[in-house]
Amino acid sequence: MKTIKTLLTVLILSVSISSLKAQKGTLYTNFPESFENAPAGEAGYGKQNLELKSGSWTLYGARIDSFANDKPVTGSSAVRMLGNNTKECYLRMNFDVPDGASKVTFWYSSYATKADKSSKFRLEYSTDNGKSWQQTGEVIEAVSKVKQQATYNLDIKGQVRFRIVKLALGSDKNDPSIANGRLSLDDFAIYKN
Repeated sequence: MKTIKTLLTVLILSVSISSLKAQKGTLYTNFPESFENAPAGEAGYGKQNLELKSGSWTLYGARIDSFANDKPVTGSSAVRMLGNNTKECYLRMNFDVPDGASKVTFWYSSYATKADKSSKFRLEYSTDNGKSWQQTGEVIEAVSKVKQQATYNLDIKGQVRFRIVKLALGSDKNDPSIANGRLSLDDFAIYKN
């Protein structure tokens, strides 16, 4: 009887460990965030907090809209960040996911008009509730008007949140050689670590 109990305990522990391992790399609930069901463009590009499917997000120099040029990947809406910005714009999570991050993906493009030039952005993360931020990966230049997927392979343990920061490259109204067009983003996904 004692042997059977020991075997059952080992079996239960091994199933539990397998179960935990299987969760690593799985997509968090309510992700990808597709930025649907938000008040489209209501606040312009001013700072605004929005309750979305995944949680609370802050947009600064950004808006959610559903024009054809926003090129949404899923649904009818995408995030559009201001062009010719002289201050950094951002799309920021106001909440943490609890089990770290093994990967982050999202779709990006320049805004799809002939007049819009390329732009540059970076992904940052915070493990202290948004008090400080660290860049992960390289700065990406959005040159295509067709959406491309950015993929960041990570090994972040514990609670974490993310933001996408559009660089403040200046205005082509002052210097025509500056490339700093509008940026379009959609389907932000976080995978457990």
